[in-house]
Amino acid sequence: MPSIHELAGQIICPVLPPTAAAAAAPLLADLQQQGWGGYIVFRGRPDLPELLSLLQAESPHPLLIASDIEAGAGQQLWNATRLPYNMAFGAIGSEDVAYEAGRLTAQEARAQGVNWAFAPVVDVNNNPDNPIVNIRSFGEDPEEVSRLAAAWVRGAQEHGLLATAKHFPGHGRTTIDSHLHLPTVTATLAQLSAVELAPFRACIAADVGAIMTAHLAVPALDPSGSPATLSHTIMTTLLREELNFHGLIVTDALIMGGITDSYSEEAAVAAAINAGCDVLLMPRDPKLAKALICQAVDAGKIPEARLREAVERIRKARRHLGLERDRLPRKLTPEDRMDQRAFASKVAQQSLTLVHGERYLPLPDEVFVMVVDDGLEVHAALLQELAERKKSWAVARPGMPEQQIRDLSEKASTAAAVVVA
Repeated sequence: MPSIHELAGQIICPVLPPTAAAAAAPLLADLQQQGWGGYIVFRGRPDLPELLSLLQAESPHPLLIASDIEAGAGQQLWNATRLPYNMAFGAIGSEDVAYEAGRLTAQEARAQGVNWAFAPVVDVNNNPDNPIVNIRSFGEDPEEVSRLAAAWVRGAQEHGLLATAKHFPGHGRTTIDSHLHLPTVTATLAQLSAVELAPFRACIAADVGAIMTAHLAVPALDPSGSPATLSHTIMTTLLREELNFHGLIVTDALIMGGITDSYSEEAAVAAAINAGCDVLLMPRDPKLAKALICQAVDAGKIPEARLREAVERIRKARRHLGLERDRLPRKLTPEDRMDQRAFASKVAQQSLTLVHGERYLPLPDEVFVMVVDDGLEVHAALLQELAERKKSWAVARPGMPEQQIRDLSEKASTAAAVVVA
């Protein structure tokens, strides 16, 4: 039977350091000593598949390798396809297209050794002042969000990628970014049930493998004001018992201000586990967090049974992914890559939506385009298109000289139309 030390390591998911595969010896030694359950990958390198293969080979158990790939595998992984954010899929409204996004994300992620997506975002975008959800959401209609999110989940999980519905119990109504501080959702129980919880119910019905918590207070669900991540009432009574969710509950990153503003590492770790969370994502100091878990179990502050329950759910997720049989990255053909890029382009085109302003379109011939940015990289395709169409354009940057600003203003004032990108 695994020791408390071994169990504690498996429920922690630290950030994968930006380590080259050729220099992985210290990382491998740390994994063998700490026994982490997996890693979260940011800004993947070309040798990521090689590094993850080494880690999987050295680990005493299969590793869950996660990544924030809400906008396709290319959001974090090198040479993978970047897809538009969920709002584009909401504009198209097709379950088949959402399913295909999940499938292609799974295909590319598994090719690099990533087997767990912290996606899709299923928050309903019901507050236009929300500083953190907005285009990451499928939209403001809970029925549409439910339908498209469930389709994405099916597409991902039927092709070998564990999906994660986030952020429970719903982050769309907030006006504060939980990366910085703890927001409070003041909705009533009836409002929450009809709007925020609807997409989570749909994803649970689609057998989503994981749900990520939100660092926000919801007095209608838990009058104590505790962050949902640390609330037994929200994580266990509501999510486990009332919504009947049996998969993994993973915390949002524990380094975020929504937790660190008011809780020490020791308090946050113990409260998250006791609330019902199975995986602790990005604690401030993973080694300290592991030691604190062991101490809390020894002191009776965390029931050993709760720890073993969490690890059993992690094992179930590994078995579901087939990691007991094959932990290594899968092969991706050049044809696969071409299909994925064609799909991304098609989605970008189909999602274009004219909200208002019919009298301005189509654009007149004599149009002047101002690109406002610190760098040209993100506008390369736009500038190429403008050049081919022989349009007049200029780049405006913060801090540019007054004379250049006057020159731009003069050109804009004489143009038939001005487009600001």
